[in-house]
Amino acid sequence: MSSNRAFSHLISIRWDCCNGVTPDAIISQLKDLLKNKFATNLSYEAPLGDGSIAILAASANSLDSNLTVIIRRYNKSELITLNIEYPVSRNQATLDEHRSISRIIDELKNELNDSLGGGVEKIPALKLGSAVPNYYASSDDRLLEYDFEEVLFSKKSAYQQVKILKSKTLGNALFLDDLQNLAEKDLPYTHGLMHFGHFDYKDKDILILGGGDGGLLHELLKEKPKHVTMIDIDEVVVESCRIHLRGACGDTMDKMKTDTYEIIIGDCIKYLEEYGSNGKQFDVIFNDLTDIPLSSDTDQVAANLWAFIKKILLLSFKCLPSGGKYFNHAIGSGCTSALQAYENVLKELPYKIEFSHHESFVPSFLEEWVFYDVTKVE
Repeated sequence: MSSNRAFSHLISIRWDCCNGVTPDAIISQLKDLLKNKFATNLSYEAPLGDGSIAILAASANSLDSNLTVIIRRYNKSELITLNIEYPVSRNQATLDEHRSISRIIDELKNELNDSLGGGVEKIPALKLGSAVPNYYASSDDRLLEYDFEEVLFSKKSAYQQVKILKSKTLGNALFLDDLQNLAEKDLPYTHGLMHFGHFDYKDKDILILGGGDGGLLHELLKEKPKHVTMIDIDEVVVESCRIHLRGACGDTMDKMKTDTYEIIIGDCIKYLEEYGSNGKQFDVIFNDLTDIPLSSDTDQVAANLWAFIKKILLLSFKCLPSGGKYFNHAIGSGCTSALQAYENVLKELPYKIEFSHHESFVPSFLEEWVFYDVTKVE
């Protein structure tokens, strides 16, 4: 908390849930409550859009003279919002002041709920200005807050922004272009991708597409496969995870090639095309590349991703024998339309296949993640 520069408390009031109390009456009551609790005075008020805006500032005798309040009224949405914001410095007195303000805001919310009969929601304080990013989104766009305390690594590679953050609860966590990829406490992700306990990897020839964090390779080697080939395009990911993500990859990536595995830095599409042309086949192929897109292929970015996914599928199944396995991660379980779209893609493959999906809660994703187990029948 001490690394933050400001706090923002958000309150929303749906006046359609307020037992007939008018929005004018609600705003008048808000101003009175704020003046009483924070010694605020009206600084600015005007119509804005389909509603209005009012800005209140704390006076010199307030608990925090830097505190400001913005009240927005949205007529079409039948909604009033409050943003109570104030700076914070890195000393205990200021943190105690923050706790006092938080308690007063809780009182404000409770008094509003009691007088209006409901419709009041308070969002926990947003911590602004931290040196380490701690707010991200779930796959279905829900706000997630983490406890990252240090940026261990940050570099823009030729392909993406690679970042590794340190967390008290998750260990070190890899982010690619600000998307959660793998944390040291994310064994459920790796086991979910493997469909752990449902397939015997002993003596299998395995191909991993992506997987530059090394977590999947590390866990597969424990299952005594014949050989594992891992192909990742981004050397920066592999090298940074080898140093900072050892809780997931161990010492596996200290060597790029042994008798039982090989790590290749390169474009997996190029290698899949070569394998297909040469008749090379694998017992198991893992797709540990991108998530499936949220939107339909009418969006150009999504269309490009879907085209990439379809190409990977076609090239991969050419390298699988009858009975061969294809495992991939998909997206969060809340993204039902995206999951259905992916299953439609599987059904359209020019191969006879059988597939199932399963879920696992991934700690760093803070959500249930969906994985697919696909068998090439013929």
